[in-house]
Formats: sequence, C-alpha cells, structure tokens
Amino acid sequence: MKKKIIYSVIAILLIAAVVFAYIQMSGNPIEKNRAKESLEAFLEQTYPDMDYEIKRSAEYGWIDGTFRFKVVEKEPIGVETTYMFDVSAFEPYEILGDTIHVSKIDKAASKKLNAEAEQYILALLQKRVPEINGVSTDVEVYSNEVAEWSPQLKTPKPMLIMTEIEKGDLTKEQMLQQSKAIQQQLNGESIDYYMAEVGYHRIVDGEEIYDYVSFTPKQELTIDDVN
Repeated sequence: MKKKIIYSVIAILLIAAVVFAYIQMSGNPIEKNRAKESLEAFLEQTYPDMDYEIKRSAEYGWIDGTFRFKVVEKEPIGVETTYMFDVSAFEPYEILGDTIHVSKIDKAASKKLNAEAEQYILALLQKRVPEINGVSTDVEVYSNEVAEWSPQLKTPKPMLIMTEIEKGDLTKEQMLQQSKAIQQQLNGESIDYYMAEVGYHRIVDGEEIYDYVSFTPKQELTIDDVN
C-alpha cells in the first residue's frame, strides 16, 4: 500500500514537472490567449479596414517573456503578406513594435522630413528656451508625396520629439518651467506629436548622466514629472 502511495506521489511530481517545463518553454496558455486578444484589439483599432488572420500557433520567448504571433494580411488580389508581432506575455500585454507600420515607411522621404522638422522645431523652441542645443524627431511617412515638413503635417503616426539641455545648476522647478514652455510652444503650433522628452545632460565624475522630463500634448506637468 505504501509503495502504491509512493509511486502515485512520484507520478504526480513527474507530471507536475513536465507541465511546468512545458509552460516554461511554450508559455502559459491563458497568458497566450490574453496576448492574442491584446493584439486583436490593437489591429482592429489601428487597421480597421485590413483583412487579416492571426495564426493560432505562437512562439514563446521565455528569455524575454514574449509571444510572437504571425499576422497574415489578405489582399484583394489574392496575395498574402505575413507580419511578425511580439506581444508581452504579462499584463498589460503590450504590443512591442508595429511591424505593419515599419514595413510601409519610406526611409528616404522620412529622413528628409526629419531634418526639416528638427530644424524648424529647434528654432521654435529656442524662442522660449534658448538653452536647448539639440532636437531629434522620428517623422515617418509612407511615400515621398509630401514635398516638405510643416507643423500642419499629419503623419501615419504622431512623432516623438527629443530635446537636449545642459543641466548645469538648474533646479527641478526651473526644469519644470522650461518643460512647460516647450509644451506650450509645440501645442501652440499644433505639431503632431505623441510624446516629447526633455533630456537634461550633465557629467558626474566623467560619466554622462541624463535627467528627463517626458510629457504628452495634453499632460498637465507637475514637479513629480521631473526625474
């Protein structure tokens, strides 16, 4: 009787070990389903007119905790295009990169528009915050039909704007006021951005260190946003 109990316990432990190993290598089925639902919601919101199918199988990246799904776009002429999407295996199941968007970007046209946007925005912001010594943007367009960048240009996705300022002896209150001025300048021109980052550069013991203030167009900045 005792042997049967021992064998039963061993069998249960072995089954548990196999299930645990499977989940570690293939991912939790519940989390996989939730990640798929997150991807479906993203595609429906971002590409409502696209005819697509998400393949049921998904690769699990146990090192970085992601599920990789195949999204097959069905085009009217019968051609199918496959896109790979990585989705976090943990709540809130973030979509880690829009590969459909990336595949459509015209790199040459985007590079030209970025140079124009950076020059314009730098001059605009320096009117209120002359300490700014650099601006970077990530304007992305799908074709070269846009002749030049302007504040009124609406791109497939709003851009990220990054600025740089030497911190020096600036206090958090001064950094907050500068960031508010930058936000007002950008919003005053109705520039299409989803986030702006103000990077305050300093060197401590020979090491470069950045403090950041990040904000969205409608965000009400407070001292807690100065990091």
